[in-house]
Amino acid sequence: SSPEQCNGLDDNCNGAIDEGCGYSTGNVQITLAWNSGADIDLYVTDPYNETIYYGHTSSQSGGQLDHDGRGDCVRGQGNPTVENVYWNGQPPRGNYAIEIHNYSACNTAQGQTQTTLSIAIGGRLLGSYAYGIYPQQRIQVTSFSL
Repeated sequence: SSPEQCNGLDDNCNGAIDEGCGYSTGNVQITLAWNSGADIDLYVTDPYNETIYYGHTSSQSGGQLDHDGRGDCVRGQGNPTVENVYWNGQPPRGNYAIEIHNYSACNTAQGQTQTTLSIAIGGRLLGSYAYGIYPQQRIQVTSFSL
């Protein structure tokens, strides 16, 4: 297996995404990574219709955004092109919706940014999704149910 690369993928296939990169895993882990200086934001809406994102970093259901990557907007940030949401303890049953937004406030990257979004549930990788996203664009990537 390959070593972890802090790239939003489970490179070593152990069911945890980017372990050792400074952000957390849990019974649900959703990790977004991208390949430019863009500031891309991850939005995860839980079964209680509460959305976790940079402006609301924890939900009543136990969800946490523990890494808000700012791309070129914040110089010297560790892992500036990764965002990570996870659940401590038992995540609630129901539907989860995942969106990404190319915020682009101080974006040096013109055109499309390539993103990778991975989801792990209960220590197993549910899937990884690759999307291109343009400045100011906001898209729903996927949803899943527990």
